[in-house]
Amino acid sequence: MQQQNRQLAAILFTDIVGYTAMMQKDEQNALAITRHFIATLKRSTETFHGRILNDYGDGSLCCFPSATEAVKAAVQLQHELQKEPKVPLRVGIHVGELFFEENKVMGDSVNVASRIQSLACANSILFSKEVFDKLKNQPDYKSVSLGKFEFKNVDEPLEIFALANEGLIVPKKEQLTGKLKEIKRSSAKRKLFITAGVFVLFLAAALLIYKKFTGAAGFSGEKSIAVLPFGNDEQGNIEDYLNDGITQDIISKLSKISSLQKVIGWFSVRTFKKTTKTIKQIGDELGVAAILTGTIQKQGDKTHIIAELIEASTNRRLWGDDFVYEDNDILSIQGKVSNEIVTALNANISTDDKKNLARNYTENVEAYKLYRKGRSFWDRRTKESYDSAEGNYKKAIDLDPDYALAYSGLADCYTFNQKGLSQVEAVPIALAYAEKALQIDSSLVEAQTTLAFIQSHFNYDWQGAKIKFEKIIKSNPNYPFAHLYYGNVLLLTGNADAGLAETKKALALDPLSSVFNHALGRGYYLSRKYDSSIAQLKKTIALNPNFWSSYLFLAQDYLQKKLYVQAIDAFSSLPPGRFDQADNGMLAKCVGYAAAGNKAKAIELLKQIPEETKAMFPHNMSLINLAFNKIQESLDYLELAYKSRCIQMINLRQEPIFDPIRNEPRFKEVIRKMNFE
Repeated sequence: MQQQNRQLAAILFTDIVGYTAMMQKDEQNALAITRHFIATLKRSTETFHGRILNDYGDGSLCCFPSATEAVKAAVQLQHELQKEPKVPLRVGIHVGELFFEENKVMGDSVNVASRIQSLACANSILFSKEVFDKLKNQPDYKSVSLGKFEFKNVDEPLEIFALANEGLIVPKKEQLTGKLKEIKRSSAKRKLFITAGVFVLFLAAALLIYKKFTGAAGFSGEKSIAVLPFGNDEQGNIEDYLNDGITQDIISKLSKISSLQKVIGWFSVRTFKKTTKTIKQIGDELGVAAILTGTIQKQGDKTHIIAELIEASTNRRLWGDDFVYEDNDILSIQGKVSNEIVTALNANISTDDKKNLARNYTENVEAYKLYRKGRSFWDRRTKESYDSAEGNYKKAIDLDPDYALAYSGLADCYTFNQKGLSQVEAVPIALAYAEKALQIDSSLVEAQTTLAFIQSHFNYDWQGAKIKFEKIIKSNPNYPFAHLYYGNVLLLTGNADAGLAETKKALALDPLSSVFNHALGRGYYLSRKYDSSIAQLKKTIALNPNFWSSYLFLAQDYLQKKLYVQAIDAFSSLPPGRFDQADNGMLAKCVGYAAAGNKAKAIELLKQIPEETKAMFPHNMSLINLAFNKIQESLDYLELAYKSRCIQMINLRQEPIFDPIRNEPRFKEVIRKMNFE
């Protein structure tokens, strides 16, 4: 069997309109146009981190790590190709999975992107709804819906959009041609299809009624489940953040049920939005016995949650129901759904479990919606989205001053600081918010975990935090972040095997999360298992090509193996990231070049970095000075990094790069102050 390498990507198809006729009319002009196209394509793909997978001469197949970068490349490409010799190019973009067998690129998504491109006209950029969803909140891009189209060899009709930015053509729907299905039928055939359709609808309705009132036989498998993101109704009148929030609330409630062995986290299940994979494929990928699927539909002033629980290995229906609720009932509906799921899985429910299922953290519907909107922004992990998250959490608290989850959300905004503050400034704010959340609800696992994180990763009270994490995990065994941070405490204080085992527990609960995959790769590096670390970090980058820290640790793996070319390549591949990372990336490259022996290049880069950036990242400055064998200067910066509580300092006891100065008295003193002894 041929090995397949699968990846999720933004797929961009291009084609020069009328190329064959050009060649017949003026071969030299056609060749000049081709050269212009190919040269511009290479520049655009390289600028926006793309890859040319196939170059057809008069067209191409490319992939990009994100929809935004694919669209940016397409816009640049079209604008450049309006210069002489002008190239009449059409572009189609789609987001989906592609895979490689030997040198062949395949996948349904490639077919879809090709079909979208066939619909376009010269100097236009068309794309699918999946791409539109990534762009709709970005004011730099203006889109126009062209309607739904039925393409050949594509099962479902697709809504297609055109980019309407200045300089681009927006085709008229009636003028569009392409690889569309033939839809003309005789009157007799139409009547036959209508009759057959009515019959099918009748059967479907009967089946739904049967399914609703007849459950499967008792479930006896492993008590493990993944709750897939609930789909919207066709009108799209359930807002995405609220839709996702209901899914996350069900996951959260289920994760607190002590008898459930595994409940997959949100960051993994959200990758299966609008998936074409089968239930069995998803179950195998996530390692669970049961899958919950469903849709949310708005009908007048009522909302329906239509849910179905499926045994992954057999596709056997375990349970299903249609929950109808009015807007004010949104606060209790997740508990009702969760209770039915637990019953269908034949899981035991304790008295505490029943309380958790029934608990609402607020009785104010608008406050709940604001909290959920805040969480949706927080999940995006950018400075701007953190600001939006903070604003929504504070509005929720204005409506309900006793909303513990909203305070916990504010604590997260400052614990994982993207506010431009130092750790010394940000963490006390986070601590105050977490403590406020626990004053309202002492059992809130999110706030408990934040406090234990601060106690260990900021205050360096490793033993006290260890006790807290053990207590949290005992009462909430399915909360992955508690396992992750507990694993950090074990690993960073010298118990590497136990730390890695705990990190793997976190990963098992959220196996497609780039955060947990990266944490395991970092753990292997700090345990000096460099080959395992390289493999794991490459897996993380494949999951999320923009996961900044994975490139750093991958480069450090290569430095330890003295593979300097690969290390520099990893440092040079750092993607654009948070507001502070551009200059921090330059510092990281300096470390790489200096460690590799190219000190002239390191000095050249160092001169380009502002002094305030060097002051902001004393840990990296310590590494640079160490690479230059400036021991005392390195220790000066290391002491400064300790005082400013740089988050990288938590790795100090295990970090291989510091081996040359481990016996220095000043180094030992920092280790002592951090309570590592």
